[in-house]
Amino acid sequence: MAANVAEPLLGSLYTLFVDAFGPTVGWWLGHTTLVVTILMVYTTITNWEKIRYGFGITDSRVAAWLTLLAVTGGQVILYQNHFGFPPSGAFITAISVSGYLWWQWYQFEPHKS
Repeated sequence: MAANVAEPLLGSLYTLFVDAFGPTVGWWLGHTTLVVTILMVYTTITNWEKIRYGFGITDSRVAAWLTLLAVTGGQVILYQNHFGFPPSGAFITAISVSGYLWWQWYQFEPHKS
């Protein structure tokens, strides 16, 4: 068979394809997955301004996302180390609190006309 580029790049996903569909179909499916992923990345890069406008991605919104991620990470550490939560409980609680804060922030954010 031809060179197998998909196996080292996709890892366990490629193994899943091969186990489910056999080596030939797995090879084709793995390489199709790589080609489609490359095309999606290329399309995203070439149309970035349209995507940014469509999703309303602004510098302040990116800063808010990064701040929220940092606060969520800090909460996970706080809940685990200080309050003794198990990892799954700390993660679920941090995601819940951060989601609530995110919702409140954008509920009360003044909208520009």
